[in-house]
Amino acid sequence: MSPIVEALLLRSAALFLMLGSLAGLIVGALLLWSPHRLRVTGSFLNRWVSTRHLDQTLDRSVAIDPWFYRHHRTSAWLILLASAYIIYSFTVGLDRASAVIGLSRRFYLPEGLVGGLLDAMVLSALLGTLLAVFVSLFLLLRPSMLRDFEQGANRWISLRRGLKPLEVRREGLDEFVYKYARQAGILVVLGSLYTLALLTFWFSHYR
Repeated sequence: MSPIVEALLLRSAALFLMLGSLAGLIVGALLLWSPHRLRVTGSFLNRWVSTRHLDQTLDRSVAIDPWFYRHHRTSAWLILLASAYIIYSFTVGLDRASAVIGLSRRFYLPEGLVGGLLDAMVLSALLGTLLAVFVSLFLLLRPSMLRDFEQGANRWISLRRGLKPLEVRREGLDEFVYKYARQAGILVVLGSLYTLALLTFWFSHYR
């Protein structure tokens, strides 16, 4: 990453945190001296967003299996060609030493760590490619056997039960904060002041 871009991103993040700290000071002051105004503002701004529409979209099953079985020879040859290209790229076409040195310099990591991660990635890619080769051979020679395996292994998992807890409103935290508004306000003000002081010190010394 360019040093100029990195400096701009750091300054943008620091300014964002400073604005958040100023907002925290305002919220803390309201909790200390006028919590009822904060409650009114919170009831106006707080809106419940349901995830049911998202659930319905994610729970739609898209079946692409019939297309593969209808054009099984074309699909098999395409998978074989892609697998051959991946195997060539990660074996003959990969210069491991140059890749390790380049990645180590780019991400400022030790060469031993980069080499281990690269080996793990290459091994995972090759194992996945070999699995794709077996699938393509079944599609090419015996698609009926693959269909039987696919029907036994393919199971639809609905997300409705997993996302159902997101549809439950939990207002206990708000009531707890309003119940102990002064203590919460002191903590928020102290945290905001600490963050502002830290960021101001950073800006003054790292221009």
